[in-house]
Amino acid sequence: MVNYSIVMRGNPMDADAAKKAYASAQYSEVMDINRFAEHIASHGCVYKRADIVAILTMAVDCMREQLLAGQKIQLGDLGDFSVGINSLGAESAAEYNPVVHVRKLNVNWSAGPRFRNLLEDAVFNLVATRKAARLVVKALKAGKTNVDLTGEEKEPENGEQA
Repeated sequence: MVNYSIVMRGNPMDADAAKKAYASAQYSEVMDINRFAEHIASHGCVYKRADIVAILTMAVDCMREQLLAGQKIQLGDLGDFSVGINSLGAESAAEYNPVVHVRKLNVNWSAGPRFRNLLEDAVFNLVATRKAARLVVKALKAGKTNVDLTGEEKEPENGEQA
């Protein structure tokens, strides 16, 4: 299930344009490598969680090594991984120096066939925005029964505590 919230966004190319409603993906939790390995093992795998963690860890180490060696790595349905360079421009090719001009190396992922169109199998579930959820938790901890989702602080009325 794909959790999403609705956010209002302006058009960065047209500051005068009215804001429009867009979906924003929300994850419900973070799955670390150990939980992911447990999940893989739970699918009738002959390997134990520790073995899967070791293989995934080794795969990450080897992928990093091979990307830095200039390789493109193709992992079938998972997709292809390669290095992309984020750099500043130089006045000429002769003046270009990677030590000076390269700002960052990015890992590019080109989705494989099983990831190219997740929309076909997606089921959507509307949830609160992170901001709204944070405001609700804050109100609950303060013992309040009403929540102002605008985020604006109101002055206490008739002896109420803030």
